[in-house]
Amino acid sequence: MLRDRYDKAVEASGSILCLGLDPPPWAYPEPSLRLKFCLDKIQQLGRFCSAVKLNENHVRGLGEDGHRAITGLAKKLNLLAILDCKLGDIGESAKAGVNTIARLGYDAFTLNPLFGNVREVVEEAHRQGLGVFLLAHPSSRYGEKYFRRVVNGEPLYWRFIEEGVEAGVDGYVVGLSPSLGEEEIAEIRRRIGEEAIILSPGLGAQGGDPTPMIRAGGERILINVGRSIILAEDPAVEAAGIAETLSSRREFILTSKAIIGTKGVLNIYEKPVQLSSGGWSRLYIDCRALYSDPVSRSLIARLMTGAISRRVGRSGFEIATTATAGIPLASIVADRLGVGLVYVRMEKKAHGLERKVEGVVKPGMLYVGVDDVATTGKSALECVKAVREEGGVINKYFVIFDRDEGAEQLLREAGVELYSLARMSSEFLTMAGVSDKP
Repeated sequence: MLRDRYDKAVEASGSILCLGLDPPPWAYPEPSLRLKFCLDKIQQLGRFCSAVKLNENHVRGLGEDGHRAITGLAKKLNLLAILDCKLGDIGESAKAGVNTIARLGYDAFTLNPLFGNVREVVEEAHRQGLGVFLLAHPSSRYGEKYFRRVVNGEPLYWRFIEEGVEAGVDGYVVGLSPSLGEEEIAEIRRRIGEEAIILSPGLGAQGGDPTPMIRAGGERILINVGRSIILAEDPAVEAAGIAETLSSRREFILTSKAIIGTKGVLNIYEKPVQLSSGGWSRLYIDCRALYSDPVSRSLIARLMTGAISRRVGRSGFEIATTATAGIPLASIVADRLGVGLVYVRMEKKAHGLERKVEGVVKPGMLYVGVDDVATTGKSALECVKAVREEGGVINKYFVIFDRDEGAEQLLREAGVELYSLARMSSEFLTMAGVSDKP
């Protein structure tokens, strides 16, 4: 299923950036030049994204071998390959188009719903192993004229979405349009379900704002950016910056919602309670309750694995954590990455081998810290020191939530960067319905 391929691609890259490959024909008039342009950009920028989208109007003339070279490289780099052809035809013509797209090696294509044969096309696409993105709402001003025209009390695009849901499409093209606010995007997500993928063009040259989509679009979103990256003076720097901005915002929003919405995680008391750091607060975040909820646990594991993949990579390191709260998440993440794991006790065992570090620290090996909550950072620093004393190298530490009470500064002084999926901030407190930090 396309959803499974999406999940693997996003987790492997930690990025929700879809790279739009639109080589200007006037600048690259020969098909061979456009092919080289696309291959070079995928090779150069593939590590910053989870998908590539080729606009058919920009790559006409490449031939089947050219397309297969592009999709083959995309697959080699674990990227989804999407043909933005807005397939629009009926009967045998539509079937022929789907057959050709499958033969070219794409994972999915975009579909124009106006012919009214969405189910027919989807059935053929799925038979060929292809995913379908239904054009639901164009980006920028292009959705205003027809897609938002009210028919029987609702904008026309709701009917397209309804037909897509009935046909079982895999995803929807929903552009970053000023017409679409958070409430409307949330309603789109409610209607299409959590498993469908939203592909959103319009960021960059068109000036679309991704904030409403990231805040309300759910987990499975792709933000497409083309010309702003591929025609930039330094495409790699541009792609890296955009991928980090988009993906870290998504991690913050999804993690914050999981913390706030999962029973037992966010606790606000009338009187302060003591934290594991020794401090006191009326707001207590118990990330262990996340582990009790299979949906939240799986989400946080995917997000954490993706965050590490984006900032460190997928191999060449092992995981370190602290006993006991960090062990469940660190174990899942280490398993998903296929790497080793050690954990650090706050005090040495008084029996047996009297170890402080459980597991084998390999001298010279790079370790990445994974834990649940950072407060003052003292526990994380103990983990860092213990791994270093055993000969390991550790300079990055990842947590689900940073309470913003000094951990970042303490670890920085020890030469360690602290990354969090979410953190205590005015935005988090607002999402939680808390006016000030208790």
